[in-house]
Formats: sequence, structure tokens, C-alpha cells
Amino acid sequence: MPTKSTDTMATEILRLQEELAAKNAETDARRVKARKTSHRMSFLEAMMETVPVGVVMADAEGRIIYGNSHVEKMVRHPVLHSEDADSYGEWVSYHEDGSRVASHEYPLARVLRDNETHSKIDVNYQRGDGTRFWMRIIGEPVMNADGKRIGATVALIDIDEERSLREAQNILIAELNHRVKNAFSVVKSIVSQSLRKMSIQRGVRETIDQRLNAYATAHSKLVGTSWDRTMVGAVAADVLEPIGNGRIILSGPEVEVPSRQALSFSMAFYELATNAMKYGALSVPEGRVHLTWEQTSTADGLTLALDWVETGGPAAEKPSETGFGSFITGRALEAETGGKIRTVFGPGGYEWHLEMPQQKEGRAK
Repeated sequence: MPTKSTDTMATEILRLQEELAAKNAETDARRVKARKTSHRMSFLEAMMETVPVGVVMADAEGRIIYGNSHVEKMVRHPVLHSEDADSYGEWVSYHEDGSRVASHEYPLARVLRDNETHSKIDVNYQRGDGTRFWMRIIGEPVMNADGKRIGATVALIDIDEERSLREAQNILIAELNHRVKNAFSVVKSIVSQSLRKMSIQRGVRETIDQRLNAYATAHSKLVGTSWDRTMVGAVAADVLEPIGNGRIILSGPEVEVPSRQALSFSMAFYELATNAMKYGALSVPEGRVHLTWEQTSTADGLTLALDWVETGGPAAEKPSETGFGSFITGRALEAETGGKIRTVFGPGGYEWHLEMPQQKEGRAK
């Protein structure tokens, strides 16, 4: 029988040794990779148990495969390993109106079935012990290295205290608003009685009443919506639409200003509109007013420009005396905004222009 030469056998043994070494190296690499993966999983599990929010994960079919211990602390029952997105209704919760949240409304279902990239809902959750609390659920998809959606995860956040604080704040704001209205009513009564005893003309009393009403309305609007900031356009619409009856055209981006400036704007808009009704463009049927505003970026920061332009009315004549209205639309507003006001009295009508810096916390949307 033929035999291999010594050299051939030595070569083959060397090849087998190299293959065995390569296999051992590959095995070692896999072992190291597996150990690193195990360490990462251990760190991930530790992190999931450390974060102060509940975390729930589901696979691509919607089956819940994981929930950290904080979930059980919040909901006071074991994590429910729902089989699919149609089974999430076993997590019992309710909407603001008292209706029960359906399976398809939960963020896990919306991310997995409706392919949403971000989903959020606030629910009144019924715990295992029968009590309820408000919980915010935020869902995001889980993607693999190829960008394929392989599941979804949600964060469960206890917002019960947040809701309670918000409700308490709303009650305080409502009470403040009520007291401010009463204060304005008392002031109006005192002013009216005093002016009546002084035999002041009826028109003057009505003007003062209207100004107080405008200020009270503006304050009520601000307190009832956003306490610290509000939109320029919203302030202008609230004041001007009832007066202009469609003849004051508003145009500008959504720009926020602090509430104290919004109050000054509301008074200025009221004075400009009532003046236009008496003497300017709105005193004739064909007259119109255009109020525009624009935000620009300069080397010193953001600047807001407002322009009130009357057209189609009588020529504007500069008054020989300045009154309360001129003070509100002039020096008072400049002091509040840090801006500069320019007025034009011309044959085409009255124009009023304000350019003001915006505070650093100001922002456009």
C-alpha cells in the first residue's frame, strides 16, 4: 500500500495545526464577544433597574417580553406579558373623560402597528389594588443594525403629582382672575362716582370705562391662558377683531412676548384702534388698517418690529395736544419694551411703527 513521504506528512500535520489554531482563535474571539455581550446585558439590566421610570419592551409581534421592577412598583401588580398588540387592554386605564383606553391607543400598539416613530399618551391607570394614578406613556421603536423595526419600548412616568400641582395652579389662577375682575369693578365704580360728582362730561366717563374694560379683558385673557408669555398675534386679535369688524388686517409670524409686554401691547392696540374709529381710517367705510409684525436677527440679538398703517381714510393731522392715548402708545410702551416708536401723520393716513429688542428668553415658533 502506498505511503506518504515524511515531508508530505509533516506538511499536512502543520496545516492541521494551523487550522486547529485558527479554530481555537475563532472560538476564543467568540468567547470574548459573548462575554462582552453578557457584560453589556448586565449593565443594561442594572441600568433598567436604576432609572426612576417604568420600562416595558415588546417584540416585533407586540408580545411584551420585559418590564423592569419600577413598573410593578408603579402599577402594583406583576408585569403583564401581553401576547400581542390586541391584548394591551388588560392594562386597565382611562382617558380624561372616563372612557377606557383601548388596546390600539397605547403607544406600543401605535409604534408597532401604525409605524409611528414617537407616541405619547396620558392615562388614569387603575393599579392592582384598585387605586388610580395618572401616568404618562411614551413609546419609541427599537431598530436593528439594518434599520429594521424589531420591537418597541415604552417609558412609564408617574405624573400624578404633576397633575395635582397643575390643578391647584389652575384653581389659584382662577381665584386670582376673579379677584382682579372684582378689583377692576371696584375701581370703575369709584372712578365713575367721582367723575359724576365732578360734573365731568359723559363722553369722558365712557372713555375711561372703556379703557378700564380693555385692560381688564386683556389681563383676563393672559391669566386664563399663558401666565408668563403669549403670542403677539393672539393679543392683537383679542383686542382688535371686536373693534375692527374685519377691517383691521393682521399679519406676522408666531412670536412670543412676556405677559407684561403683552398687557402694554393690548392697551396700545386698543388706543390705536379707538383713535382710528374716531379720526382715522376706521371712521369711514372704505378705510382699512394693516397691523404687521416681523422678527429679525441682528448682531445684537433678535428684534421685533410692529407696523400700524392706516389707508383709505382721511389725512392724518398731528394733534396740538397729546393725551392719555398718546402716552400709552408712546412713552409708556417704549419704557416697557425698550424700543423706539416712530409716528407718521400724512395725507395717506396715520402710521405707527415700533422697533424693539427681544429678551434673550424670547423665542419664535
